[in-house]
Amino acid sequence: MVDTEEQRLDIIKNCNLLLDGYLSYFKQTDDSPQGRMITQLKWLKERAENHDLPLPVPKEKLSSLLYIYTTGEIYAVYDYEKPILEQFNKETIEKIMDRLITLTEEGGLLTKKEYFPYIVRVIDALILLIEKSDYNLESYKDEFIRDLRDIQKRLNENDIDIDPPLGAYKSHYPNFISVYRLIRQDPIGKKYYRIVSNAIFDGRRPDGWLTPEDADHESQKLLDEVIRL
Repeated sequence: MVDTEEQRLDIIKNCNLLLDGYLSYFKQTDDSPQGRMITQLKWLKERAENHDLPLPVPKEKLSSLLYIYTTGEIYAVYDYEKPILEQFNKETIEKIMDRLITLTEEGGLLTKKEYFPYIVRVIDALILLIEKSDYNLESYKDEFIRDLRDIQKRLNENDIDIDPPLGAYKSHYPNFISVYRLIRQDPIGKKYYRIVSNAIFDGRRPDGWLTPEDADHESQKLLDEVIRL
């Protein structure tokens, strides 16, 4: 977990995306989930702007964000409000909340396009590790590698649908779940797997990747580590 100016700016940005977007149609009140979320986001934004938001933020300070995200209550509207919700993409709203949780509760760094080349490199390292290892991946090995190559291709092409976190897309890659169950006993395999999975499906890059230069250095170290095995 880290505590950087980048995270504070990202918190302000993502709070504004909700406050100036979907939530701008609702009143700040304790009587609705949207109103409580407005209160939560205004508090986060103000603290971030004042450089008075130590990261990670204690869970008790994020109760509205965490509860409303978990229950999906932000989409609970009266019939007359349904046209408001229909103007917005639920997946986009969920991604914004997911990013805010990564930034605040986890104190994490977001996955961004400038870091895609280094995720691609770590995927190369993970594939090489799988090919060199004696992991018993049963029937999942070839399909898992195909999934990894597909993600690489989409990252290289800046595919419009690649906008981490891709939690909703994880079901499109069922081998990720199966392989983790088989690879998690090996510390090295688990490390590489988690970097890729966290970056793509959770939208969180490694804490050491503070800048693209750091990511270049750290991802090359990871690849070199596998090459030497």
